[in-house]
Amino acid sequence: MPQAPTSGTTWKRVGVALLVVGIWGGFVLNQPLITTPLFVKNYKLLWVVLSVLSATVACCGAFLYWRGRQYAAQATAESVITDAKPHLLYLRPFRSDYTTIKALGPSLETTEEEQLADVLRPFGELVAIGRPGESLPTPGAARIYTSDEEWKDVVKRQMQATRLVVIRAAIGENVLWELTQAVKTVDPQKLLILVMKMKAEEYECFRAKANPILGVSLPEGAILSRFGRVYGFRRVSGFISFAADWKPNFLALKGSYFRSGSYKSLAKYALKPVFESFGIEWQPPPISVSWLIPFVIIVVIAAAEAVLIWNGWTY
Repeated sequence: MPQAPTSGTTWKRVGVALLVVGIWGGFVLNQPLITTPLFVKNYKLLWVVLSVLSATVACCGAFLYWRGRQYAAQATAESVITDAKPHLLYLRPFRSDYTTIKALGPSLETTEEEQLADVLRPFGELVAIGRPGESLPTPGAARIYTSDEEWKDVVKRQMQATRLVVIRAAIGENVLWELTQAVKTVDPQKLLILVMKMKAEEYECFRAKANPILGVSLPEGAILSRFGRVYGFRRVSGFISFAADWKPNFLALKGSYFRSGSYKSLAKYALKPVFESFGIEWQPPPISVSWLIPFVIIVVIAAAEAVLIWNGWTY
């Protein structure tokens, strides 16, 4: 495993500074005074150069900020893995990890894996197997790096010691092997299957392969698809938990209107029964300002219109 050279703080600070400069530059270059036909005609080449430069600076800032987050994740992984506190094992197809290219867009946002780790932190720290050959991890679960020959033994040992196993649904051979080992190793209540923005036909394929392994029938995609619009358009998203007799229960990603503005909030609502089964205190996520503000605006406008109508005003 590569050593962590920095905590990532400097990278993130420089990245944020460049992002601010690049975005501010793009904002200035699109002001009405600068985009007038006369200005564009006389300074068109300069405007193009500055526009490309501001966009480049913003992209560099996004890249450096993301890289800083990766260094920070790498720097804290060792302390998490060696800590005596309970761990949770997260198993997923490597293709679900954010690459640098995929992350440049939402680089200022937390990844879904980071949000999942935060939601599950009352159970323990989230641990995952690192992608072979990667120099820096996706922010989220602490990575354990192992060889191709040893990774299966590492997974088995982690399953025996973990408090909870979370497997992201996929039809890959390795994920199905991990599901098989989980059925053999952990109690049913300690297993969660994460279904994340899967197409209905993809979920059905996973279900067909998982049912013989589990010895029970997972919920049909047709039943779950009605929850798909909550998170990921027309896709299946949620968790599947199990009772002591392996009876599955689908936990949809949905929550109250004012508290469901992110994946983290939806996941926290979905996992409330799991918190309760473990005897862990569950607290609702905070009210989402992004959802509250439009509601307040609508109420104010409606109230103003009601006052006008009451006083005899018409359009």
